[in-house]
Amino acid sequence: MTPKFSLQSVLDLRHGRVERLEVELGKLLLTLQKTETLLQTQRETQTRQMQRLAASQQDDLNLTEISLRRADLLQSAKNIQETLSALAALTQQTQQKRAELIQARQDEETLQTLKQKRYETYQAEQTQQEARAQDDIYIALAYRTQNQPGA
Repeated sequence: MTPKFSLQSVLDLRHGRVERLEVELGKLLLTLQKTETLLQTQRETQTRQMQRLAASQQDDLNLTEISLRRADLLQSAKNIQETLSALAALTQQTQQKRAELIQARQDEETLQTLKQKRYETYQAEQTQQEARAQDDIYIALAYRTQNQPGA
C-alpha cells in the first residue's frame, strides 16, 4: 500500500486554485473576444456613418440632416473610445490572470514533484525490504540445507 502524501490537502487546494484560475482566464478571454468583435462592429458602423455624411454633403445641403449625421458620428467615435479603453483594461486583466495562473501551476507542479519523489522513495524502500526478505529466505534455506542430517 502506498504511503499517504502528507501534503495531499495542500496539493488538492492548489489544484482547485489552478482550475478556478483557468475558468476565470477563460471568461476573461471570452469577454476580450466579444469586446474586440464589438469594436470591429463599431468601426464598421462609423465607416458607414461617414459615407452617409459624405453623401449628405453632396447635392442639396440639408443642414439638419448633416447636423444629425455629424452628431451620430461623434457619438460613434465616443463609443469606440470607450470600447478601446475597456479593451485595454481587459487586456491588462488577462495578462495578470495569465501570470497568476502560471504561478499557480508552478506551485502545483512543485508539490506534484514532491509527491512523485516521495512515491519513488517509498518504492525504493519497498524494493530494499523485499530484497532483504528474499536474502533472509535464501540464507535460511542454505542454513537448513547445511544443517540437515545426511548433508
